[in-house]
Parts: sequence; structure tokens; C-alpha cells
Amino acid sequence: MGLVAEAHAADLAKADPVSDLTAASASSQSESKSPQDFYLLCAFYPKPGTCEEVYRHAMTDKDIPAEAVRAEYNGYARYLGGGQSLTDADRQYLKENQIRVPDDISPADQSGLHNVINDPALWRDADSRRAAVNNFLNRAVEAELYCGLGGNCDTGAGEGSAMASGAAK
Repeated sequence: MGLVAEAHAADLAKADPVSDLTAASASSQSESKSPQDFYLLCAFYPKPGTCEEVYRHAMTDKDIPAEAVRAEYNGYARYLGGGQSLTDADRQYLKENQIRVPDDISPADQSGLHNVINDPALWRDADSRRAAVNNFLNRAVEAELYCGLGGNCDTGAGEGSAMASGAAK
């Protein structure tokens, strides 16, 4: 490898996705955002085209604000995607466990809820599965509230299906 290629590889190895997003955002908008702004957004709402890189960065970031972003990804965003709606078995599980689902849950959140209920990693015990389902529903409501209170959510969370296909892998 030549000196130029080695220097470029070293630059890539030091790349910070959140800084890259900040720079890209600053060039496309009149206002620039700090990494903490992206953490705030992605801790409440998985904005497509923005949060995928933020989630990747947060998985290795040891700072306290990254914890909320990781929790959002692990409890909500990673389950979004796919087109599956709630099945009769899903509805039966919810009924048996007395889990109430909002009447106006979006199709994307229905798909995510189906994915949580059917995640084999959560089948180790009934309590962890029930907790994950309730956590997902709480985060779905939080995302709706965040957007409803002016959180700059110009596209629906369900449109972020790329996040569910491996944002933090």
C-alpha cells in the first residue's frame, strides 16, 4: 500500500460517524447540529437517513448520552421494518398477558410489535418477553409524542426499515 493509501486508511479508521453526520447536516442546512443533537433525536425517534449512523456510533461510545441511544435502538428501532402485521397469535399473546395496545398504533409499529413478540431471544422467560413488549410500546408512544411536540420528524418511524436491517451490526 502506498503512502497516500495508508494515510487515507488511517483517516477512515479515525472517522467519527456522528461528526460526519454533523458536517453533512451543516452543509445541507443553515443550522449545524452537534453530536448531542443527533443523540437527542435518535434517543426518542429513529429518523430514517440520520439515526442509522448515530446508532452505530452509540454502540461503541461509552459516554452517558449514548446509553439512551443504545436503549432506543435495542428496545425499539431494531424491531422496526418488515411488513408483517399483528397475527392472531400475537393478539392472543397480548390478551393473555393483559398488554394494552394503543388503538392508533401505526402499521410500522404493528410490524415492530410483531417482531418483538416473535423474537426468539426473548423467549428465555415470560417476564423478559413481556417487559420487552411493554418497552417497545412505551418507546413507540414516546416517538409519537416527541414528533407531536415538534421533534422534527418529517417522515414516519416505519419508513426507517433500514434501521431494522442492521443499523448497529
